[in-house]
Amino acid sequence: MERLEGNVNELCIHSYVWIPAWTTAFGRVAAEKARAAGFDRVVVPLSNQEAIDPAAIARIFADCGVKPVNTANQRPDADVSSTDKDVRRRGIERLRHALRLARDMGSEHVGGVLYGVLGKASQPASRENLVAAADSLAIVAAEAQELEIRLALEIVNRYESNLINTVAQALELLRMIGSPNIGLHLDTFHMNIEEADPLGAIEQALPHLAYFELDQNHRGLPDRGAIDFTPMLTALFHANYAGIIGFEAFSSRVTGPDVAAVIGIWRDMFHDGDEVARAGAAIVRNAYSDFESGRATVVR
Repeated sequence: MERLEGNVNELCIHSYVWIPAWTTAFGRVAAEKARAAGFDRVVVPLSNQEAIDPAAIARIFADCGVKPVNTANQRPDADVSSTDKDVRRRGIERLRHALRLARDMGSEHVGGVLYGVLGKASQPASRENLVAAADSLAIVAAEAQELEIRLALEIVNRYESNLINTVAQALELLRMIGSPNIGLHLDTFHMNIEEADPLGAIEQALPHLAYFELDQNHRGLPDRGAIDFTPMLTALFHANYAGIIGFEAFSSRVTGPDVAAVIGIWRDMFHDGDEVARAGAAIVRNAYSDFESGRATVVR
């Protein structure tokens, strides 16, 4: 896909559209396919930090002409939202290590569920958990700024976090953190579950929005589902949003078992990631064309 004249947004696609898990060899496949489809960036997950070879990734991405975007995570024994000081300390160190890996592969962006463990909780988070997350992320955000890496908090649904599920909650957390180096990552799959007014949520998030991810209601092919992306994209274009626009999709045919178990990917939603890339590119191309021509307007 050739870049649309006037459109400033870099387009990103998740590597798991094509590969089951991150390895250096799989990473080259994803980078080559993303570049062939016209994408500028590729998501490199840092969930398995031992599998990350930043120097090799830097070489591969330079060869392919794409740039990395990273996601990082927490674990039950390393969780910045924990009230256990040792668990919280390990969570901070896990994010610090993620920053070093990102820096060494040439990344400028680390996002994801940085504020707690991804997965269905058995009880609500406490105010103490929120304070612990905010205090920890303030430390990490300051170090990220020194490394010239931006952080972005991904807002996920109630089945994947008990801490942050809506833009309103995320904005409160940002106020508690108090860092200019940390923004928001909106994902339409999660918004479709949690936000009563998605366009209103986008408007609220815009001053802090660093990453906008298109992800269909079933997490499969983006052009076949219940979510209409055009009004959301039109709102972003109208507001001169200059951040990254990303795509994500999962299928049991492609997704590795570890990822599938966390987010419930049990069905074959597509056979080939190239389908996702083509569909995603067309969605942005058509939405921007309609915006430029005046055929699409922001409706609230």
